[in-house]
Amino acid sequence: MYLLKGGRDNGMNISNRIKSWIGTVTVPLVLLTVWQFIASQGYILAMILPSPATVFSTFITNITQNDLLLHVAASLKRVILGFLIGASGGFGFGLFMGLSRTAEKIFAPTFHVIRQVPVIGWIPLIVMWIAMAEIPQVIIISLAAFYPMTLNTFAGVRNVRKEYLELASVNGYKGLKLIRKIIVPAALPSIITGATLSLGMSWGIMMAAEFFIDTSYGIGTRIQAGRSSFNMALVLVGIFTIGLIGYGLTLIIEMLGRVANQGRDVNKEI
Repeated sequence: MYLLKGGRDNGMNISNRIKSWIGTVTVPLVLLTVWQFIASQGYILAMILPSPATVFSTFITNITQNDLLLHVAASLKRVILGFLIGASGGFGFGLFMGLSRTAEKIFAPTFHVIRQVPVIGWIPLIVMWIAMAEIPQVIIISLAAFYPMTLNTFAGVRNVRKEYLELASVNGYKGLKLIRKIIVPAALPSIITGATLSLGMSWGIMMAAEFFIDTSYGIGTRIQAGRSSFNMALVLVGIFTIGLIGYGLTLIIEMLGRVANQGRDVNKEI
């Protein structure tokens, strides 16, 4: 009986996964089909909207002949470094303000004023201060990661249930032990959300940083090259590359977040 039930459950899971996969690929396939039809019928000039086949051919050519992978690696390096710096700083600052209402009163007004300035707006100032190609880009990416991580860490710490704090106090949890065993695990869902948003902001602002700051390598540099030569296929290759890699990075950090979330159990600690 149990074997039959288990078999039915597994069959249903596989069926649901297949349906989910079909639903996932349907929209891109429909869009590609419509795109190919419009391009092949000449409704839009090829120089404005090249066909999917042309874009794919340009993609292969750029991988094999034009160092696209080096451009991708350069952009990934900037994003990962900027994300780690910004997210780490945002976690620490959000935790600090979340734990101390005095710190919140002192620093929060200035923080909220500064974060109203679009990250792109800081680019001219930072470039004038630091006349180098790489460092300003990393700073801009770090700034983009800093804001959402700060806000979500702060919210997570402030929303820790009072029962947890009361039980921790009864058990003598104080200082770093309280933070490590109770506060951070309880705030982890919000912190993971902050990390996901920070990575998305970092990847998105990377393109703007590469547009505005002269650099030899980067996906944004390839898009700029396509725009300058009016090579729409190259521009689309850059755009699709950014979208796919950004989606992949989001999936990775969400997976890591789920693993971390499964390992937390505040109730066991108290």
